[in-house]
Amino acid sequence: MNNKNQTIYIIDALRSPIGKLYGALSHIRPDDLASLVIQELIAKNNLEKASIDGVILGCANQAGEDNRNVARMASLLAGLPYSAVATTINSLCSSGMEAIISASRSIALGEGDCYIAGGIESMSRSPLITSKVDKSTVNSLIGWRFVNPKIYAACPTLSMPETAELLAKNYNINRDLQDEYAYQSRLKYQTALERSIWSEEILPIKDHKNKLWQIDEQHRILSLDLLSKLPKLVENGHCISSGNAARIGDGAAIVALASESYIKRHNIQPLAQVKTWASAACHPSNMGLSAVAATQKVMQRTDLQLQELDWIEMSESFAVQALVCIQELGLDPEKVNPYGGALTAGNPISVSAARLVVSLAKEMGRNPNVKNGLAAACAGLGTGAALILEQA
Repeated sequence: MNNKNQTIYIIDALRSPIGKLYGALSHIRPDDLASLVIQELIAKNNLEKASIDGVILGCANQAGEDNRNVARMASLLAGLPYSAVATTINSLCSSGMEAIISASRSIALGEGDCYIAGGIESMSRSPLITSKVDKSTVNSLIGWRFVNPKIYAACPTLSMPETAELLAKNYNINRDLQDEYAYQSRLKYQTALERSIWSEEILPIKDHKNKLWQIDEQHRILSLDLLSKLPKLVENGHCISSGNAARIGDGAAIVALASESYIKRHNIQPLAQVKTWASAACHPSNMGLSAVAATQKVMQRTDLQLQELDWIEMSESFAVQALVCIQELGLDPEKVNPYGGALTAGNPISVSAARLVVSLAKEMGRNPNVKNGLAAACAGLGTGAALILEQA
């Protein structure tokens, strides 16, 4: 295939439940977890493995079992042919969406017809790392490690909760507002759960005790009173708590993408069309604003106005981050994460942005009233990504 300017479609989208840190999915290697979702995605849609040009996955850790190109390992474990190329991308929280963007770009340029793309992360299985040079040992779970001293001079090496505290201070968003947002996110997730929305995108997986998990392990309703009493995450902070910050964990979120010629050739009814995308960046200390920058950039590549978007899936790494994005972009809060977000589902680093695309594509596939939608993600170090889907 070498026809450029191909239209790109999402054939289908699927994800695992999101497991708690050291919880339900912690017994599964990341390459195995990704391969499980890939295999089901292929089988469910009767895709010919030989027709898949490649696998592109985002993964932020890559220090343990997810080393040496986890996308390639997952591809081989899923039984794809040796000829299927595989690439692993690391842009922290936006990695999974960047993988989907990379696959979309390859299709648009005529480099391939069909790709598997998304994010994989097993934070429970992230190792301790020891430097051979200075013998220092760091936990690779999350955050900065082996920081270049020159980075200290260039910009503050803030933790993610510290960047959220900075946003709250700069935008004057107090804890009550953040807790209220987190509470509403959980209620929306519960409503969607009762409507069986989540079962349409989640592949049930058994834990080490043979219990079948069909929903995200982290979800539970917390009262506003309880949320207000949860401890702060930053020692000298004022408002970021374990209740208004998304919890890390384990998971995989993956989509199958194809060109228009592939769709027609195989008589496939896709979920959605990938219209356009953008990546953007801002100061690392303002990492939550990178979703704003990416959204503004992607909107310049479409004829749509923000107010015309029917559905928006936005990062919820922190309640304050989501609130600031809504405020800065002038979004209708009712259109943002209508089924809740990472504050209740969980936030495995590279999976978080891919999960936004999975949820958006699934909604567009079942709801003809959603003519278009935006998925936008922020990421550590101030990089962000955004993607616009339209009805197929």
